[in-house]
Amino acid sequence: MTTSNRRALLLSASIATGAALGLSTTASPGHAGPPGTPDGSPGGGRGRGREERNRQLVMAAFARQNSGGSFYDILADDVRWSIVNGRTYDSRAEFLAEGSAPILDRLRTILRMRPLQVWTDGDTVIVHFEADAVALDGLAYHNEYCWILRMRANQVFRVHAFLDMVAVANLVDRVKLPAGR
Repeated sequence: MTTSNRRALLLSASIATGAALGLSTTASPGHAGPPGTPDGSPGGGRGRGREERNRQLVMAAFARQNSGGSFYDILADDVRWSIVNGRTYDSRAEFLAEGSAPILDRLRTILRMRPLQVWTDGDTVIVHFEADAVALDGLAYHNEYCWILRMRANQVFRVHAFLDMVAVANLVDRVKLPAGR
């Protein structure tokens, strides 16, 4: 199965899961969900304020990342981050050191995250996005992600992350970390 086919299959499964759960969807930030309910939620508007607040918090984290800050500032200290078909991290510190650092430390530029679709349902925000950067070796790094984020007290406390692990493995194999990183 090619990388492109794996990505399409993963994305289709993620979208189908969201549809089966009745999650509202937006093509881009700030747009309403499907017709029929005021906010696209299955409850006809129940939780609309909470969903909108959660969506705005997550989109602000993406904007912070794309401005040179860190998306991960939105994570609770006790976040549980699971990479589907990969590893689970039981804290923000563990995920930052062992989950994201092996990628981010190999990049010359910031990882620009471009949300493609956003779904919300209560305290859950699902974001399908592409991310691009230039690696330390000067070559492009590209990946496609789908993150299922659970919110509590304006922070993310639970994540299921779908991503192209082949792209990550290629980056890690290709780009050796400089001494001291």
